[in-house]
Amino acid sequence: MPNRSKRTLMAAARGSVMVFVIAALQLGRAASLTGLLPWTAGWTIIFAAVTWYTWWFYGNSPKALTLRARTEAKRLQRLGQ
Repeated sequence: MPNRSKRTLMAAARGSVMVFVIAALQLGRAASLTGLLPWTAGWTIIFAAVTWYTWWFYGNSPKALTLRARTEAKRLQRLGQ
């Protein structure tokens, strides 16, 4: 499986689990479904944005490649290589 797909799927899975946990915690506190919807919708939008950014970051666009090269250069500089 390509690195881009693997990382995107992991980001989506992490987001899904977190939204489920947040919803379960809110329902455990006896929250109503109408009170739960704004929180769940908000977190779903945030995790969807993170998933989209992950897909974009590991893509082949020139901006993404430049950003990834800078990140890798900083990491190597920190390690002293």
